[in-house]
Amino acid sequence: MATKKEPYKPKNEYLFLDQKRKMGLVKRMKKQINKFDIKPEDLDFSTS
Repeated sequence: MATKKEPYKPKNEYLFLDQKRKMGLVKRMKKQINKFDIKPEDLDFSTS
């Protein structure tokens, strides 16, 4: 970056705190869904 005089390009976009919390919540929910073997019909989610 400094030697090649190129602008800094981060690999990942910066996530705001609320986005990080939301991603963490989704991750925990997915883990619990798999742990308890919950199916969409158990939660009354319609697939249409």
